[in-house]
Amino acid sequence: MAWLLAFLLVALTALLAVRLAPWPLLMLLALLSGAGVALGARLQAVAPWLLLALGALAAPRVYLGPRRVRRRRPTREKRPTRIKTTEEVQSLSQRYEILEKVGVGGMATVYKAKDKKTGRLVALKVPQERFLGDPRFVRRFHREAEVLAKMDHPNIVKVYDHGQVDGVHFIAMEFLEGEGLDRLIEERRLNIKQAAAILVRVAHALKHIHAQGIVHRDIKPGNIMVLKGALREDGLDPRGVRLMDFGIAAGRVLTRLTITGARIGTPVYMSPEQAKGQKLDHRSDIYSLGIVLYEALTGQPPFTGGYETVIHQQIFQIPTPPKQLKPEIPQALSDLVLRMLEKDPAKRPGLDEVIRVLEGPWEEDQDLPQAHYLLLGVEAKKGSVRLLDLEGTPARLISGIGSAPGHFPAPPLSVAADGEGGIWVSVFEHGAKLLHRFSPEGKLLLSTGPYGMKPGEFLFPVSLAVMDGTLFVLDGETATISLLDLSGRYQGRFGGQGPGRGTFQDPKVLVAASGFLFVLDYGNRQVQRLSPEGRYLSRYAFRRSRESEELRLLGGVGVEGERLYLYDTEAAKVRVVDFSGALLGSLDLPLLEGEERMSLVELLPHGGLLYAARRGGSRIHRLDLKTGEALPPLEVYAPVRALGLWKNPSV
Repeated sequence: MAWLLAFLLVALTALLAVRLAPWPLLMLLALLSGAGVALGARLQAVAPWLLLALGALAAPRVYLGPRRVRRRRPTREKRPTRIKTTEEVQSLSQRYEILEKVGVGGMATVYKAKDKKTGRLVALKVPQERFLGDPRFVRRFHREAEVLAKMDHPNIVKVYDHGQVDGVHFIAMEFLEGEGLDRLIEERRLNIKQAAAILVRVAHALKHIHAQGIVHRDIKPGNIMVLKGALREDGLDPRGVRLMDFGIAAGRVLTRLTITGARIGTPVYMSPEQAKGQKLDHRSDIYSLGIVLYEALTGQPPFTGGYETVIHQQIFQIPTPPKQLKPEIPQALSDLVLRMLEKDPAKRPGLDEVIRVLEGPWEEDQDLPQAHYLLLGVEAKKGSVRLLDLEGTPARLISGIGSAPGHFPAPPLSVAADGEGGIWVSVFEHGAKLLHRFSPEGKLLLSTGPYGMKPGEFLFPVSLAVMDGTLFVLDGETATISLLDLSGRYQGRFGGQGPGRGTFQDPKVLVAASGFLFVLDYGNRQVQRLSPEGRYLSRYAFRRSRESEELRLLGGVGVEGERLYLYDTEAAKVRVVDFSGALLGSLDLPLLEGEERMSLVELLPHGGLLYAARRGGSRIHRLDLKTGEALPPLEVYAPVRALGLWKNPSV
């Protein structure tokens, strides 16, 4: 039995020697050749070598590799892309003269080449090697050529040939010189007319492919090319746009294709039904076209974030209207985009209507034709000060977050309008000037009010009000009210920390109306009425009950005529009182999703309506002052920090 074990040991070690090297066999023979040593001892001595031999035989052959692989040159192992490119060029050179590599995308390489038979310049699209192992990808690649070969439209890229040469798959299409729409958008090189002119040509191209029962399924700026020299100041040459990349185009009966289990398409431009993996039809392309139009008009897509975040937004979230981001966008275009982005495909417009609206003409917006506009301070990077008409349509976006002239490192604390049409903004910026006056066009006219505690300086200007040519500034830190003329010159101040009667405890809001000043004295749970010179006149407060002297918390004040509108925070109601303090009525203020019950409320009575905005909320409530009925709120699409009224001096 011992001799049998010895024989097996020798055989295994010999096999190991053949695969690796002769040294294990030599070691075994040396151990067995010693005289006067028992066989059992020799087996014990070589047991480790036996285990090594068995492990080597048990290991998969791939880890050791054949000898011919070991002899492969290092340069070929380290640079497979270069070798593949060389093989591609060599194979394709049988039919085409390869001139240069013009691009490498996520799935394919594109070469500029000349057809040796026709002398025609072509773009050769060659899939990357790592995708060729998936037969679905190969079928999809050639189906793109088959789909495009059926198309005969000036705004769809032409395909001349497709096939394979020595295993190298290719599509030969017309060679185009130009730039992708994505680059034009990124570099802000499009005006509104040019953007609409480009997208109307894409809409025409989509109409053509939809008529043949094809859904593109991947409409995005990178798949739209604008040819060199096509752009003009008032639009573009209609022949200068090409819709490209039909690699995932499919008939109406298909739901979706997958590559390694992933959704096909770009999430930012997916329709909700595409994001959910549902059956698609031509209306999915209309949604994606709406996303591209949104981005071309505003310079940014409506939804951003990671893959799953964007998918969630596509399915559930309503985007900010384009006109909220860029007021110069015609209302007709802004409305068209939102209709194209309807979550329900049945509510989206057809391509004929899309083309009609894009081709215009659009009604040009007049230059602030209305007598009154809502003046807002919001937390937004762009347009942190806004003028909206009384229906909530943006008319002006002013200032923003940044270092450019007229921009500041933080959103405004308060806004106010003067009788000359000037717009005042207070901000907090340590060591800088805190008060700024703008023209309605957004030009910064002056800056004043340095940071500090001296007369004419401020620590935290929480609220502004203008009356009779005087700017009143409430400093929340010092609890004082300063007076400045409209040139920014300091005129005096009054107030200070105290229990009331002209002094304040944590004052929050200042309103100037009907010849008086009204201060929300938050810490003392009251609103004080003062003369413009600072003389205390009266106060307004509500007891929690008849038996209690404790006051209810007030969170907002508005004034129109001889009526005060006071927000009772604890009851979520707006109390209406006259100047004598008599209670005239109460209005329920709805609490909408995302709003905090205890937030301060900006109150603005005007034209028979009460406009109310909870700070931090993104809607402006509207209450009918005659009936108390709540009307549909106005969407602001940014957290509100201040609300006022701008009167147009030219109307």
